[in-house]
Amino acid sequence: MKIPLIYIVRSLFQRKSSTLITIISFTLVVLALISLLAMIEGVNKTLISSGAPDRMFIINKNATNENQSRLSQLDIQIIGTYNQIKLDDNAYPVMSNETVKTSYVENEAGVRFQTNFRGVDLNNALKVHYQLMLVQGRFFRPESRDEVIVGKEVFSALNADLGDQITTPVGKFTIIGVFEDNGSPFESEVWTNVTNLGLIFDRPEVTSIWALIKDPDLMSSFVDQLNHQKMLNVYATSEQDYFKQGTTAAQGFQILTWFIAVVMSVGAIFSAMNTMYASIADRADELAIMRALGFRSRSVRLATLIESLIMALSGGILASLIALLFQGITFRTPLTGLGYVTFEVTLTPELIITGILFSIFMGIMGGWLPSRRATHLSIIEALNS
Repeated sequence: MKIPLIYIVRSLFQRKSSTLITIISFTLVVLALISLLAMIEGVNKTLISSGAPDRMFIINKNATNENQSRLSQLDIQIIGTYNQIKLDDNAYPVMSNETVKTSYVENEAGVRFQTNFRGVDLNNALKVHYQLMLVQGRFFRPESRDEVIVGKEVFSALNADLGDQITTPVGKFTIIGVFEDNGSPFESEVWTNVTNLGLIFDRPEVTSIWALIKDPDLMSSFVDQLNHQKMLNVYATSEQDYFKQGTTAAQGFQILTWFIAVVMSVGAIFSAMNTMYASIADRADELAIMRALGFRSRSVRLATLIESLIMALSGGILASLIALLFQGITFRTPLTGLGYVTFEVTLTPELIITGILFSIFMGIMGGWLPSRRATHLSIIEALNS
């Protein structure tokens, strides 16, 4: 089956304006799709990669996140007796009893946003959160009432310097240190002494326990044991699984992204159909001559369909090249239970392929009916028209 490829390319260049408009339509749809999917990929990558395999997380079983949780002293004491939990050099369980309070912070320039304040016993917290590393300043003193250390993402968002004060509804705090934690959601938090936080925010209860276990292979069975222990009123999970729960919101956003892309694609498909119908109407005599010269009807139909596919594929490739410019750009978004999470746009080869395939789909949908129109008239009728 012969296909007049040279004719296809020439016809596209003869209609430069309409061809360009159609390509831009495809580009915008694919760009929106793969850019949003790349943001979702960045969120998932951050959450999944930042958790430690030997660290577990425990809250009240009636709570959905730390801010809602309250743990009893009895639960805390019982959990510390399990032999699956790692012991330090002094034979104490490596556990960090922490208190979380969500509040807004405001810098001296008036920049305000919501974040988690986390109260910790520093000695215990550093044993459990062993990936945490101070990158500027120093740690807060246990006896201080206004000293805090902040995650690097909070520090950046506040455009702060060491020694700056941040304002909350209950008072002011002084930033005396900045920390990193392997890209985890903790980098978007403010940390201070647990006693200090309890007094200032009137939050004396322990809201969560973070603990290290002796062997990561024991995590699943230990989690199951705690969750089915009737004398405990707790919900336990691994840190990795807890962070993965944040991807649930990202999955919902992924569904919304595809919905938006499909709605936008309707416009691009109609743009392609309009362009192809107009082109076929203008070239009815040319298409008839091609058939008279021996090109089969299906060859002519396929040729016009390929025109639509070329425009769609051009839009998909152009969108992928533009999206590459966004690679690595940092964004900050709130996730239920985890506070604000900072992530990088992550454009993978799979996402580019997805965008290209989606553009091809739009090209087929936009060119199929016009291609049928190309041979709708008989050769004599087309030449007379």
